[in-house]
Amino acid sequence: MITGSISSKGVNEIVLQAVVEQAKKLEKDKVSILEIGPGKGALSKAIRDALEEAGIKYEIECGDIEPHQINDQKLGFECRYVDAQDKFNLNKSYDIGIIVELIEHIENPFHLIREFAGILKPGAMLIVTSPNILSLGSRLRFFLTGCYDYFRRPFNEYWLNMGHVNPINPLQLMYILRKNGFEDIEVTTNKATGSSILMLPFAPLIFFFSLVHYIFRENREGGKEQKKRNRLTLGKLMSPGMLLGKIAIYKAVRTRDLKTNTTTWFQSDPFFKP
Repeated sequence: MITGSISSKGVNEIVLQAVVEQAKKLEKDKVSILEIGPGKGALSKAIRDALEEAGIKYEIECGDIEPHQINDQKLGFECRYVDAQDKFNLNKSYDIGIIVELIEHIENPFHLIREFAGILKPGAMLIVTSPNILSLGSRLRFFLTGCYDYFRRPFNEYWLNMGHVNPINPLQLMYILRKNGFEDIEVTTNKATGSSILMLPFAPLIFFFSLVHYIFRENREGGKEQKKRNRLTLGKLMSPGMLLGKIAIYKAVRTRDLKTNTTTWFQSDPFFKP
């Protein structure tokens, strides 16, 4: 258990394990890591200790709108001023990027992922976590109240800091990642919720309608290849973790630059293969 963390139980531990595994896999002289929105640095401290224990040379940096929360502690790594809703203005590139329970707090998730795509090296891993609004329990809450889990009450228009302002659908986030050159997307979750477990009897019905939506009704041009991709997507959405899990944890690899403009916007992406 990582002390000092305000993340949902188990999230930081899963992210920590993914970072250490990726750092070992890279086999570099020094692995560079960037965490945006680190709070008081509980996760970055745990990563620092784990990498030192594993004998892996590293460089950790953080970015936050309140960098003093980390810098005042003198933890051995720097936190720069970075506004996740603005340009990062970082003149470096990194091997691993981390966004833990931040993307749901900002207005433009496309911008956040695009900024990371610009500073992560080819082959670098990006780890993103967000409330799993497609869990069975969250789907039930939305059906009954119009609000997802973690987004339970109507927004207060007069409160400028509204906390969880942007419920990120896993389908949308996977699209944003792909649009910015990230592939090999893996999705897992931390722990099951009681409401989702109670909703398990409805999983076959959800699978049936999803199968019709993703596969049987896919008749567009190039539909054969799209059906293959949709099966992969459906497999992720219907996995036990995504049906039951509280927080979704995404791992994606930056495989290429994906630049779009007015001449390519409506063209198929030749790299998008199942």
